[in-house]
Amino acid sequence: MAASIDIVIRSYHRDRHWLALALRSVELFVTGHRNVVVVIPETSASRMDTAPLHDAPGVRLRLCPGGDDDYLGQQLTKLHADLLTDAALIVHLDSDQVFVRPCDLRERLWKEGRPWMAFSSGDRRPPRDGWRRSPAAFFGRPVHCDLATPLPLAVPRHVYGAVREHSLDAHGVPIAEYARRAGAGRFSEAALLRGHALLFEPERYAWVDVRDVDPLPECLTFWSRAETPASAAHRLPRALAEQALAGVP
Repeated sequence: MAASIDIVIRSYHRDRHWLALALRSVELFVTGHRNVVVVIPETSASRMDTAPLHDAPGVRLRLCPGGDDDYLGQQLTKLHADLLTDAALIVHLDSDQVFVRPCDLRERLWKEGRPWMAFSSGDRRPPRDGWRRSPAAFFGRPVHCDLATPLPLAVPRHVYGAVREHSLDAHGVPIAEYARRAGAGRFSEAALLRGHALLFEPERYAWVDVRDVDPLPECLTFWSRAETPASAAHRLPRALAEQALAGVP
């Protein structure tokens, strides 16, 4: 079992209300981790009040370069998460993922002593989809399941460096340049991290098919582009619903 667990959330100024709700949900319901590392672009830091992030217990704020809504940029931030924390296991969440009941990450993320790793055996994303094909294209080996399933994602820290090294060795360019050439529609950071686990060290993980089980049922995923915390308040426990309706930034 990993010696330490950190949660990493890559956010930006437009998701600040969701971020505040997500952080409050972690404070209320989540145990077994050490810190929550919040990463926002420098451009967002000038457009939102970051004081609550500096003052929040167990939260560490990090700034990264990039635009306000740089989709490839946020994927690349996640692929460098091992440079943002020294945790043995890094759990990635989005700003619009909210815990609604108690969750001990040390108990939830392991099965028979191995960290779980999610995949899908279904065809919700067709085989020729760019995200689904991204690990096969990157690693040059066939991948027969869908590894581009959404967050949450739990990754041992050594995997990040291995993925970046593969980009240099196999493609001759840093991972950021590989992502730029591939484009957002054919690049999935989650699929690459899971792809390394599947193709090079599958025995180290407990593989969880999301068609059969929700790997983190205590955490609800919303869609910040279509919902607001207030519109989702009816699905939240009272302590979070009050904050969502109040519009706390």
